Amino acid sequence: MYFVTICAAERRCIFGEISGSDAVLSPVGEIVRSCWTDIPQHFPNVKIETHVLMPNHLHGVLTITSKLSSAGFQDKSERVTESFGMPTPKSIPTIIRSFKSAASKRIRELGLADGDSICQRGYYEHVIRNTEEYVEVTNYILLNPARWGNDEENPNRVLGTDKL
Repeated sequence: MYFVTICAAERRCIFGEISGSDAVLSPVGEIVRSCWTDIPQHFPNVKIETHVLMPNHLHGVLTITSKLSSAGFQDKSERVTESFGMPTPKSIPTIIRSFKSAASKRIRELGLADGDSICQRGYYEHVIRNTEEYVEVTNYILLNPARWGNDEENPNRVLGTDKL
């Protein structure tokens, strides 16, 4: 399982807004959400777990499953890396790159963005190693909209209130 965070380019609040403790998505946000939930259609070995789309970033948990007969054995301590021009099939980098590309393409096709980048280059990922981490990450994701007022990613955050 992987905890993933993907930010909007320049951390612009283009995915929607927070109303109370709920995320209200913009048309761009609806497309991003749709592309995120469509990941398993393109990568059948991936399951979308808990996720939330915030005004300028997305948090989600992805579970990647593999069948030993098709994937072969791989030491879990061995990190999968890609080489330039040689993507690793079914890897987190390939999945995230495909997601970002699909969302950007749909958004541009609908005229919701010109040449502007939709997502920030790169992303954050963390391997969830046990049940305790899974519960912690899930709670963080679910409570994220309610904490938006103090979120470091919120450009309108009231400084000094994040320690309350």
